[in-house]
Amino acid sequence: MRNNGHLKNDLGRILGFGATLMVMGYLLDSIINADLVGESVFRQILSPGSRELAVRLAYLSVLLLFIAYVSDLMVKRKSMEEALVKYQAGMDASMDGIFILNRKKECAYLNQSHAMLHGYDSHTEVQGKSWRLFYGDDQIKSFEEEIFPLLFAKGEWRGEAVGRRRDGSMFPQEISFTAIDRSSMVCIVRDISEHKRFERELEHKAAALAEANGELEAFGYSLTHDMRTYLTRIYSAAQLLRDNYKASLDENGRYLVKAICDANEDMDRLITDMMVLSRIIRSEISRETVDLGKMAYEIASVLKLTEPDRRAEFDIASDLVAECDPKLFKVALDNLFWNAWKYTGRTEKARIVFGSIASDGKRTFFVRDNGVGFDMKDADKLFKPFQRLQTAKAFPGTGIGLTTVQRIVQRHGGDVWGEGERGKGATFFFTLPAQRDSGFPQPPFKAA
Repeated sequence: MRNNGHLKNDLGRILGFGATLMVMGYLLDSIINADLVGESVFRQILSPGSRELAVRLAYLSVLLLFIAYVSDLMVKRKSMEEALVKYQAGMDASMDGIFILNRKKECAYLNQSHAMLHGYDSHTEVQGKSWRLFYGDDQIKSFEEEIFPLLFAKGEWRGEAVGRRRDGSMFPQEISFTAIDRSSMVCIVRDISEHKRFERELEHKAAALAEANGELEAFGYSLTHDMRTYLTRIYSAAQLLRDNYKASLDENGRYLVKAICDANEDMDRLITDMMVLSRIIRSEISRETVDLGKMAYEIASVLKLTEPDRRAEFDIASDLVAECDPKLFKVALDNLFWNAWKYTGRTEKARIVFGSIASDGKRTFFVRDNGVGFDMKDADKLFKPFQRLQTAKAFPGTGIGLTTVQRIVQRHGGDVWGEGERGKGATFFFTLPAQRDSGFPQPPFKAA
């Protein structure tokens, strides 16, 4: 859009050009009418007779300057015509529709793509006609009452509209308006019918997936309920066999009964862990400021109560505050601490540390233990469900705990990984984005 400064510059150029023409015209008129008495201008100028040489040269210079000026104008005009042809060819080659509206809101120019977009064979069929030809009544009203006032106030407008083809059919379009001045504009239009079709298909698939997930959830609930019922019957029968027929069972019989009971307990834990993992994947995340140190202190207290005779020390930092879902991260820390507690079970004096470090500008939390550790060549199996490392097979577990931790951290937008050395313990790190420094002072907890 031209401003007042541009208009003043254009007016100055026009006045300057007019003054130059007036001066040249005056000089030419003087040459033609200066006592030539019917003789040719060029002959009089070049003849060595009646005038001084300097005067004739001055007249000749004026003529040459005028000729050069006219020649320059012709060259510039040709250059501008060639540039215009190139610009028009570029707009005609565009896949998007382009049209320019003048002050009367008529199509001063439109490319072939815009004509074909609206069902016309050639742009000449609609050039000079009103833009209303391309839209229905509702869309025209929206343009005139809402969009055009906003366009001329801000200089541009981009959004979606509904176009009308020559046969009366409607189609969705993405449209961009740019104001040229207070009443004319250039418009770029793109057909988004395919895009809208993909959106509808995606919505249908999302609805179908949600329905399938609902059915799968109901099936999973029914399955786990039925499995638990059968497990309870098997476990009860094994206990009755052990208690009522203890005298009749030999050592092998008692071993088999114990194996049945242990397998039932393992299966029950596996079902519980899988249901927890399933709920974590589906549950909504509610972020709030959480004191992870305080949460870890409570978990450590419970662990100490389970085996009060164990020699174990917990070292929990005092400033472990994060933005996260408290229920989900209670599950994550439970798994990490129980994991450390389990794999330090054969260590003479267990030590479990919960703290944080700065890494790449982010705060990274960690849980470290001095247990059996693991070989780093097996690190890619740590978070895969049911994948238990060689060092872990001697300990009870389902292979779901670390998978659950990973899902929780990833759902918060963070990352989790493990480092260890066989026989020298393990450390599990996790990050959480957008940490907020609101700290809850908490003295380190140590228990031996």
